[in-house]
Amino acid sequence: MTDPRAAVEFRVPATDLRVGDLVNTSPGEDDWQQVVGVFQSAGDAKSNEIRSLIQAVAPRYVVVQLTDLAPVDGGVYFNADGVAMIYGDDESDDETVTDVASTEDGIRTYLFTRFELVSVRAVGS
Repeated sequence: MTDPRAAVEFRVPATDLRVGDLVNTSPGEDDWQQVVGVFQSAGDAKSNEIRSLIQAVAPRYVVVQLTDLAPVDGGVYFNADGVAMIYGDDESDDETVTDVASTEDGIRTYLFTRFELVSVRAVGS
Protein backbone atom coordinates (compact mmCIF):
# COMPACT_ATOMS: atom_id res chain seq x y z
CA MET A 1 0.00 0.00 0.00
CA THR A 2 1.36 3.43 -0.91
CA ASP A 3 0.73 6.69 0.85
CA PRO A 4 -0.44 9.47 -1.53
CA ARG A 5 1.50 11.96 0.60
CA ALA A 6 4.80 10.21 -0.11
CA ALA A 7 7.44 12.18 -2.00
CA VAL A 8 10.19 10.84 -4.22
CA GLU A 9 13.33 12.74 -5.13
CA PHE A 10 14.43 12.88 -8.78
CA ARG A 11 17.18 14.65 -10.69
CA VAL A 12 16.06 16.48 -13.80
CA PRO A 13 17.90 18.76 -16.24
CA ALA A 14 17.67 22.42 -15.25
CA THR A 15 16.15 23.11 -18.68
CA ASP A 16 13.15 20.95 -17.67
CA LEU A 17 12.34 22.78 -14.41
CA ARG A 18 8.80 24.14 -14.16
CA VAL A 19 7.08 26.69 -11.95
CA GLY A 20 5.79 24.83 -8.89
CA ASP A 21 8.61 22.24 -8.77
CA LEU A 22 10.24 21.76 -5.37
CA VAL A 23 14.03 22.01 -5.67
CA ASN A 24 16.64 20.95 -3.11
CA THR A 25 19.23 23.74 -3.34
CA SER A 26 21.59 21.92 -0.94
CA PRO A 27 21.31 18.14 -1.39
CA GLY A 28 22.15 16.43 1.87
CA GLU A 29 21.00 19.45 3.88
CA ASP A 30 17.36 19.46 2.71
CA ASP A 31 16.92 23.10 1.73
CA TRP A 32 13.76 22.70 -0.34
CA GLN A 33 12.45 25.75 -2.19
CA GLN A 34 9.64 26.17 -4.73
CA VAL A 35 10.36 27.27 -8.31
CA VAL A 36 8.58 30.56 -9.07
CA GLY A 37 10.24 31.32 -12.42
CA VAL A 38 12.33 29.60 -15.11
CA PHE A 39 13.99 31.76 -17.76
CA GLN A 40 15.92 30.42 -20.73
CA SER A 41 15.56 33.34 -23.13
CA ALA A 42 15.20 37.11 -22.78
CA GLY A 43 11.59 36.83 -23.97
CA ASP A 44 10.73 34.79 -20.85
CA ALA A 45 11.80 37.60 -18.48
CA LYS A 46 9.32 39.69 -16.55
CA SER A 47 11.80 42.37 -15.41
CA ASN A 48 14.67 44.30 -16.97
CA GLU A 49 17.11 42.88 -14.39
CA ILE A 50 16.28 39.27 -15.26
CA ARG A 51 16.24 40.10 -18.99
CA SER A 52 19.76 41.58 -18.75
CA LEU A 53 21.00 38.58 -16.78
CA ILE A 54 19.57 36.15 -19.33
CA GLN A 55 21.11 38.10 -22.21
CA ALA A 56 24.50 37.84 -20.47
CA VAL A 57 24.41 34.09 -19.75
CA ALA A 58 22.03 32.40 -22.24
CA PRO A 59 22.17 29.78 -23.67
CA ARG A 60 24.87 28.42 -21.32
CA TYR A 61 22.76 28.87 -18.18
CA VAL A 62 19.13 28.66 -17.09
CA VAL A 63 18.02 31.44 -14.72
CA VAL A 64 15.73 30.06 -12.01
CA GLN A 65 13.93 31.99 -9.31
CA LEU A 66 13.01 30.15 -6.12
CA THR A 67 11.28 30.99 -2.88
CA ASP A 68 13.59 31.99 -0.03
CA LEU A 69 12.12 30.51 3.12
CA ALA A 70 14.57 29.94 5.94
CA PRO A 71 14.29 26.58 7.69
CA VAL A 72 13.55 26.59 11.41
CA ASP A 73 15.63 23.80 12.90
CA GLY A 74 14.79 24.10 16.59
CA GLY A 75 11.73 23.27 18.63
CA VAL A 76 9.31 26.05 19.60
CA TYR A 77 8.24 26.92 23.14
CA PHE A 78 6.61 29.92 24.83
CA ASN A 79 8.60 31.81 27.44
CA ALA A 80 7.16 33.28 30.65
CA ASP A 81 6.02 36.39 28.75
CA GLY A 82 4.16 34.28 26.17
CA VAL A 83 6.69 34.98 23.41
CA ALA A 84 7.27 32.12 20.94
CA MET A 85 10.92 31.07 21.16
CA ILE A 86 13.10 28.57 19.27
CA TYR A 87 15.54 26.44 21.21
CA GLY A 88 19.16 27.23 20.34
CA ASP A 89 21.79 24.54 20.02
CA ASP A 90 24.64 24.04 22.46
CA GLU A 91 26.61 26.98 21.04
CA SER A 92 23.80 29.52 20.68
CA ASP A 93 21.10 31.14 22.75
CA ASP A 94 17.39 30.65 22.20
CA GLU A 95 15.89 33.12 19.71
CA THR A 96 12.43 34.53 19.13
CA VAL A 97 10.48 32.92 16.29
CA THR A 98 10.20 36.31 14.60
CA ASP A 99 14.02 36.58 14.49
CA VAL A 100 14.44 33.17 12.83
CA ALA A 101 11.39 32.61 10.62
CA SER A 102 11.15 34.31 7.24
CA THR A 103 8.96 37.39 7.45
CA GLU A 104 7.90 37.37 3.82
CA ASP A 105 8.31 35.26 0.72
CA GLY A 106 11.69 36.32 -0.59
CA ILE A 107 13.12 35.25 -3.92
CA ARG A 108 16.45 33.57 -4.64
CA THR A 109 17.87 33.72 -8.15
CA TYR A 110 20.05 30.81 -9.25
CA LEU A 111 22.05 30.04 -12.37
CA PHE A 112 22.08 26.38 -13.37
CA THR A 113 24.09 25.20 -16.36
CA ARG A 114 21.87 23.90 -19.13
CA PHE A 115 23.46 20.47 -18.53
CA GLU A 116 23.07 20.49 -14.75
CA LEU A 117 20.86 17.94 -13.01
CA VAL A 118 18.72 19.45 -10.26
CA SER A 119 17.15 17.53 -7.37
CA VAL A 120 13.36 17.90 -7.41
CA ARG A 121 10.62 16.33 -5.32
CA ALA A 122 7.67 14.61 -6.92
CA VAL A 123 4.55 14.05 -4.84
CA GLY A 124 2.42 10.90 -5.14
CA SER A 125 -0.74 11.05 -7.21
